[in-house]
Amino acid sequence: MPVTASPAWSPSPNDFRFQGVGAGISTVSAFNINMNGGGAESDSAQWGSPLELGNGICVTPPPTNNPLDQYTWCSWFFNVHQYPPALRRDTTVTYVTGVLTDLNNFPNLKEGPYDLGGNNLVIRSLDVQPANNGFAIAYVSYPSATGFEPLLQHMQVSDLQAFATSEGLKSRVITALSRDSSTTAYVFSYGWVNDTSSVYEASVASVTLDTVASVAQTMASQGYVLTAFGAGGNPTFGWFLVGTRLQGSTAPRPIFVSTYFRPSDDLYYSKGYADVVTIYDNPTPSPSTTTRIWIVEQ
Repeated sequence: MPVTASPAWSPSPNDFRFQGVGAGISTVSAFNINMNGGGAESDSAQWGSPLELGNGICVTPPPTNNPLDQYTWCSWFFNVHQYPPALRRDTTVTYVTGVLTDLNNFPNLKEGPYDLGGNNLVIRSLDVQPANNGFAIAYVSYPSATGFEPLLQHMQVSDLQAFATSEGLKSRVITALSRDSSTTAYVFSYGWVNDTSSVYEASVASVTLDTVASVAQTMASQGYVLTAFGAGGNPTFGWFLVGTRLQGSTAPRPIFVSTYFRPSDDLYYSKGYADVVTIYDNPTPSPSTTTRIWIVEQ
């Protein structure tokens, strides 16, 4: 009798800890937005990408001596996706910037009207820029999806794998991380009241521009959903990729890597693929030095 692979595990469509992967989210078009430090963007009935990460995000050193103004010399890009009318969902995607030292107030952290510690949202992307005293966050929320339990840790990068493993045993998932030095990182993880008994396996890998595609493809081939990608610093202190899977669910997941041009709406986003890694690396302000990488997973 032939051996057939078990079907890929799919998270709940409202479990935004998994970046929308496996939820069957279909989108038809996207537009790119540039958000300067001190700004915010919130779009209802839309889906969105993680922050585009890489070198060249900030002017460093910033041309100001005021720590509260330094982060305004940073600029983050991201893509906001529209749903087909018949498949419209009431998700809201929000992108917020703030002063880095404010992160220490989490979960009692508000930036303007946005409560970043709320239980009705999942922070799914983070970038910290210590030289500019700034941060940017991307999160997704949905009216009927509540009960998320956030935790923000500041830890040694050498402890990331042990932390990810420990969180998975407690039904928790790392959803965002960013390095603020060569040895330390901010890490967001979430539990969910609707998922208290699952055991998750997590894999944490250090990656570079040259290796991120192959590592992502290997993780997906082993059944991992890419739940967090983080950089941090300008130039970056290094990148980490986090994969999470339900214990024992090793069926390969479809994944596609695109360089320079964004993946096709018709071929990928309309087929339930979701952005899990977006890179815009421009160490010098010149088109010839720019590297763009998009990784989408289903």
